[in-house]
Amino acid sequence: MTIRRWLWIGAILLAAGCPLAASERPWPLPAGRYFLERIPPPPANLGFRDRMDLRHSVAVQTQSKREDIQQAEGFVQFNVFAFSPVLGSDFNAKNFPATAKFFQRLEATANGPKNFIKDYYARTRPYLAHPESVRLLITPDGGFSYPSGHAMRAWLYARVLGDLVPAHRQALLKYAASVGLSRIVGGMHYRSDVLASRKVADLILTELEREASFRADLEGLRADEWTKRR
Repeated sequence: MTIRRWLWIGAILLAAGCPLAASERPWPLPAGRYFLERIPPPPANLGFRDRMDLRHSVAVQTQSKREDIQQAEGFVQFNVFAFSPVLGSDFNAKNFPATAKFFQRLEATANGPKNFIKDYYARTRPYLAHPESVRLLITPDGGFSYPSGHAMRAWLYARVLGDLVPAHRQALLKYAASVGLSRIVGGMHYRSDVLASRKVADLILTELEREASFRADLEGLRADEWTKRR
């Protein structure tokens, strides 16, 4: 769910006299420009780095197998339970309802700076910018290319989950990297989009770790669903 949709829902609830509970609001982050100033701009259109991005996308798609494309399609509807191959088949919303709510809130929080950067640079997605070279192989998303929202969420989620289950930290990050690669496989993003998304995720988590309410909620989640089960 995008931050725009959260704001829209919030406005409806406020109008109805039902403001969002504090536990449902995005955690506070600096304004979007704070993140924009700390993330390098995307490669200039038709510049050297942009051409290298294109070559990489073509190479990735050329080398991709049917199962790679199927995995990329599976990641289109991405949420925290996509990490079940790492954490086990019992890692699902039924068994971890508080985790589901926590990461939905984390997504809403992270969408703010991500959307700000996307809209600021308005980089066209590869399959649209280079239809003669890059194929659309998965269900497309709207919006712009830089940075990758899927890759950002995957990296951010992997880092938070790695805090909850340190024994799986490296496996979680490796799996998050495969989510980023899948977006290149599908024709939705360039390599530079994916690399920038990790920087955005790292910045977001650094800021959230300074926020007392986030730390308290994370510790509450740990005690509620992770200390007992993992």
